[in-house]
Amino acid sequence: MRKLQKPGIACRTLGMALLLFVYAPVQASAQKPKTLYRFNGSLPSPYGGVAIGPGGVLYGTTYDGGANGSGTVFSLTPPASPGGAWTEQEIFEFGSTGPIGPMSGVTTGKGGVLYGTTYAGGALYQGTVFSLTPPAVAGGAWSETVLHSFAGGSASDGAVPWAGVAIDENGNLFGTTVAGGDSLGYECCGSVYELTPPSSPGGTWTETILCSFSDGDYGLDPSSPYGGVVIGEGGVLYGTTYRGGTYAAGTVYSLTPPASGVGPWTIFTLYNFKGKGDGIGPYTDLTIDSKGVLYGTTSSGGTGTACSNGCGTVFSLTPPYWTEEVLYSFTGGSDGWNPQGRLAIGSGLVLYGATIGGGNPNGGTIFSLTPPPPRGTAWTWKPLFAFNGTTNGDWPSPLAIGTSGTLYGTTYGSPSTAFELIP
Repeated sequence: MRKLQKPGIACRTLGMALLLFVYAPVQASAQKPKTLYRFNGSLPSPYGGVAIGPGGVLYGTTYDGGANGSGTVFSLTPPASPGGAWTEQEIFEFGSTGPIGPMSGVTTGKGGVLYGTTYAGGALYQGTVFSLTPPAVAGGAWSETVLHSFAGGSASDGAVPWAGVAIDENGNLFGTTVAGGDSLGYECCGSVYELTPPSSPGGTWTETILCSFSDGDYGLDPSSPYGGVVIGEGGVLYGTTYRGGTYAAGTVYSLTPPASGVGPWTIFTLYNFKGKGDGIGPYTDLTIDSKGVLYGTTSSGGTGTACSNGCGTVFSLTPPYWTEEVLYSFTGGSDGWNPQGRLAIGSGLVLYGATIGGGNPNGGTIFSLTPPPPRGTAWTWKPLFAFNGTTNGDWPSPLAIGTSGTLYGTTYGSPSTAFELIP
């Protein structure tokens, strides 16, 4: 697994939280995913998964592959009748120049337009944000547009977008970079950015850096936002940083837009991970429910002893005091280790997620967490599937959930697949 070095923030504030640890015993798995497609020679983007578009069509990216080996965007169309084969199509191949290497997936917008990022390529090879517009006539070519090429810290811009983008109701895009973004003028520690669409079709998108992170390795500031942002009520953005904070174990932060619509955004650190039982290093996007509760994972930490630094956790943060609760702490055995994907919320507030390791025989797992009953306290952890690293691949990506509750995802390991799983 690749990790970028040295990311951090010029935006400060510390939050407080209470910790409640809950553990549930490991149970036996019964479900089995159905392979929708097996990739031939290309790898699905490791932190991408799939997005669900109109008609149940799945859209995703590959990190490599295509004619130029620079990655692709693909679609998977469900069969016309139940039980039939899904149809895969490479709707775009990245070139030898321009955007290269999407690490995350795509986000669907109005009119079926897809939006995504590449961690490399672009005018200065610092990564890009791109769009893909569907063809006017069925079977035609999709049209790619580079909305922004990152310039890096030397121009007070971000660099290396690891995560995808979030879209608000006005079509504005929000995302993060893990490098660049330093107001002092050198490559540093990441940023949160906004891209505003042009007033007329064909115009230039306008980038605004909402926050520049400083070096969390040497201070208390959050740094290295590998995860993207999620949009809450009032347009408030919520995200995580892999490093920094009071204990240098990562943070959860909010960014609130100016009341007048003009001026700087306000950052607030909602929670500082302590680097112990509460988790270490949140790596991916948060998920938000209808009451504004945030859910996420940490890649390590927790109480599991099979991993040198803990095997990871699932946590929640509840407003208005942003109380943290550990919903599950992975043991590193059959329940898995290193959860790095965002969580999906299903009916009854059941959470679904994946780990990239553990299970049997260590190909990663898919799990669910069910809220406690009235007057209860513990969430119930349940295994849904353990990948074997052979016939069904390994390293499962973040999950998407359809209207029927079916889960969809990809595996990055060999063989690389797209799958569905009915919980």
